[in-house]
This record gives sequence, structure tokens and C-alpha cells, in this order.
Amino acid sequence: MKSDKKKIEINEIISWIIRVLLVLAIIESIFAKKYQNTFVGILTFVMTFYPSILKKRFRVYLPSGLQIIITLFIFAAQFLGELHDFYYKIPWWDNMLHCISGSVLGIIGFMFVYFLNKTHIKQTKLSPFFIALFAFCFALSMGVFWEFFEFAGDRLFGLNMQKFRLPGEDGLIDTMTDLFVDAIGACIVSIIGYIYMKNPKIILKRKYKMEEWIKKQRELEMEADSKQES
Repeated sequence: MKSDKKKIEINEIISWIIRVLLVLAIIESIFAKKYQNTFVGILTFVMTFYPSILKKRFRVYLPSGLQIIITLFIFAAQFLGELHDFYYKIPWWDNMLHCISGSVLGIIGFMFVYFLNKTHIKQTKLSPFFIALFAFCFALSMGVFWEFFEFAGDRLFGLNMQKFRLPGEDGLIDTMTDLFVDAIGACIVSIIGYIYMKNPKIILKRKYKMEEWIKKQRELEMEADSKQES
């Protein structure tokens, strides 16, 4: 319990550090008249509030450890990647982030349908293969929507998210490479999830019920929210 509460606090600290850095980057971009960076900075700033948005709007409580990973991913993708040109400075940066995003989205998709299958579906129980397949398709679908977002950003706002304005680069190759890497990350998570459902001890080496763990995480998040409100 103490470890989980500490993770929640760590995620809050990381989030506020990132927000301060983003505010400074937004101010700098305004003075430098780099309004594309200003737009990206504001969008990223809003994205750092995703735990509160998910909880208040959709009553979705993500595990604290997963929140830390997602927060650091947003920082690496938007602040380092877009605002500080890591996509151009480090050739493998984009592929690494897409692999991580495919894995994280696969975990979210798996946890959602697994928990739903264990707690809400009474008449029909979904097979481990179907749950793993759903996690894979969910992650890949989110990857496709992200490519839609990149395409729209390039066409509507003159950005270069698909890297097609770089010498020797091809936007189609960038898009397809991103989707392939998304699929690899999602596939790895789906396979691990399938193995877990068939025999949990192979993955965790001990008896463990995921639905109980998710429920505990939700209770911790609700407790933290009530303390903040009071």
C-alpha cells in the first residue's frame, strides 16, 4: 500500500515538473515567434492532466505505475521529441517511442477487457485468445488514429510530424514504420497477456488476481482524490 501511494505521489511530482518546463518552453516559443512550438507546448500541457480527465470524465483509474510510464512518455515524445528536436537528433527516438506506445496501449486494452470480463460480464466469458486479440487491435487502432493526427497536423498547420520535409525522407515510409513498430509492441504485450491468462504463475511466479489489484489501485486513487479535495 505504501509503495502504491508513493508511486501516485511520484507521478504528481513528475507531472508538475513537466508542466513547469512546458510553461517555460511556451513562453520561449512565443518570444521567438515559433508558434508551431507554442501550439505543441499547449497541447502537451493539457495532455499532462490525463489522469484527472480520465477519472472525472470517464471514471477510469489507471494504475499508478502505468501513469508514471505514460507521463514520461508524453515528456519524451512532445517536450524532448517535438520541442527539442530529438526526433531529428536521435534516429531511433521515434521508433523507440512507438514501440513503447504500442506496448502501453496494449496493456490498457488488455486491462480494460480483462477487468470487464471478470467483473461485469455474467452470461458470457471471453476466451484468453479474444482478450489478447482485442488488446492488440486496440493498440494498433490507437496507432492509426495517431497517424491521422500527424497527417492532419502536417496538412493543416504546416508541421513535419511525418518527417516528409527532411532530405531523403518519405512520409509514407515513416507512417508505415511507425505502424509496424506499434504492432510489435502491441503483439509482445498481447502474447504476455495471453500466457498470463492461461497460467498466471508463468508471468508472476505467484498467485495473483489482476482484478483485485486493479480494484486496490482504484481505491488508492479515490483516497488520494478525497485528500486533495479536503
